[in-house]
Amino acid sequence: MKEFLKKIKLIENLTTEIEIQKNDFVSKFKQNVDEESTGLFSSFFEAFSSSINEYKGQVGYDGFKIKRKRKFIDTNMNIAVASGTYRQNSEKLIIETEINGFSKKMIPFYLFILIFYSILIGNFLKTDSIGRGVGFPSPFMVIHAAFMFYLPYLMMRRSTKRMRHELEREFYYMTKK
Repeated sequence: MKEFLKKIKLIENLTTEIEIQKNDFVSKFKQNVDEESTGLFSSFFEAFSSSINEYKGQVGYDGFKIKRKRKFIDTNMNIAVASGTYRQNSEKLIIETEINGFSKKMIPFYLFILIFYSILIGNFLKTDSIGRGVGFPSPFMVIHAAFMFYLPYLMMRRSTKRMRHELEREFYYMTKK
C-alpha cells in the first residue's frame, strides 16, 4: 500500500541537511510545535487554539511526528502528517522526513462512493419494465463520479506538496533564529 501511495505521490520523502547541532535543533523545534495528538479525531477544536505555533504533534530526541494546525476560517485542507528522524553527521544535521498526505478518514468515503456509483450504474444498465435497456449511464453521472473520486485525491496531493514546501522553509529558518 505504501508503494502505491508513493507512486501516486501521496507519500513523499524529504531529506534536509542543515548546519546545526542536534540538541539545539530539537529544542528550537519543540518551541515551534504544540504537544498534541495528530490522530484521527484530534482536530475538532484546534482552530480555536490561542497558541501561535503553526504545528502540533510530538517532537523528541529520536524523531518527530507533526501536522499543521487548522486555523479559523481556513480553506486549506491540512491533512498531511510528517514524521521523521534526525542524525548528526559532524557539523551537519540530517533530517529524514516522510510526508503522508493520505488520511485514513478517506477510506470510508471512497468505499461509500464506490458502492453508491456501482449500484447507480448497475441500475442504469438493467432493463426497464418494457424490456428495453438503457444501455449506458448518463454522461453527467459518469463525470460526477470522476469528480467525486479525483477531487479528494487532488486535495490530499496538494496537502502533501504544501507540507513539503513548508517544512523545507521551516527547517531552514529554524537554524537562522
